[in-house]
Amino acid sequence: MIAVYVIFAVQIPSYYSSAGVSALMDSAVLAGIIAIGVGLTMIAGEMDLSVGSMAAFAGILSIKFFALGMVPAFLLAIVICAVLGAVQGWCIYRLNINSMVFTIGTLIAIRGLTLILSGEKTALIPFSDIAKTDILTNKLLIFTVPSLLLLLLVVAFDLFARRTLWGREIFAIGGGRNEARAAGVSLRRPTIMIFSMSAGLAGLAGALISIKTGSASPLGFDAVLLEAVTACLIGGISLSGGRGSIWGVVIGLFTIRFLVSGIAALGAPFWMQSLATGALLIFVIIAEAIIRYVLRRRRFALASQLSA
Repeated sequence: MIAVYVIFAVQIPSYYSSAGVSALMDSAVLAGIIAIGVGLTMIAGEMDLSVGSMAAFAGILSIKFFALGMVPAFLLAIVICAVLGAVQGWCIYRLNINSMVFTIGTLIAIRGLTLILSGEKTALIPFSDIAKTDILTNKLLIFTVPSLLLLLLVVAFDLFARRTLWGREIFAIGGGRNEARAAGVSLRRPTIMIFSMSAGLAGLAGALISIKTGSASPLGFDAVLLEAVTACLIGGISLSGGRGSIWGVVIGLFTIRFLVSGIAALGAPFWMQSLATGALLIFVIIAEAIIRYVLRRRRFALASQLSA
């Protein structure tokens, strides 16, 4: 992350200005909030593919509820999405079905529900009280309210994952289902919890961006899943579960943001951003595999010496 930032900061003077850093922070909010929830599901050995549709659904809900006030609109959208996520987690646990398969279904179903809620309009749905959302664009040094919220969520969920019993249960079921079950860890509670938190965070992100921009689209946020999963993988979260951290997700997220924004600032074609991000992900995966192989060889050699 630091290397990518330094490479572009040397070439782009605005990259390290307060305005540039603030813009980088703001650009990471949507994928960052969603990546926290996706990261928790991956640590548990699951995957939530429905977050893009959930964010779009929350965006439409927040616009519909905005007449009640900005805070009630946020809360209602988050609670509804969290309840849907809890139901999704319960179904995955109860049916003992692969979460990737199940959430592909909910990804499509929630997108359809979003279109129904929007009156089958595929264009942006605006609202007239955009002046009431100015607080979301106000700055405190290099931070805006959304970027500060992202940092607070990172700290809160990192403490939750590392310092609470429920957080340790998430790591336990991801590290080994049979072992966790034998140790008396319930699979139901952490499974329902991670999908509820993932959906709630996706709802928060979708509502936040929609209210900030003053509009929502039922077809929006379709690409955010890929960036969130990529951030988790670059940040060291294992696809097999049981390993990773929320701060690792942050490192992966800003590595991508620095790379993409730097390439865009240099005037490179749009396809170069996807190519560079994909190449970075492949490099990280290969490097991780090589490191694991070397460590296994060293452990095996050490064990052989001790036995001898």
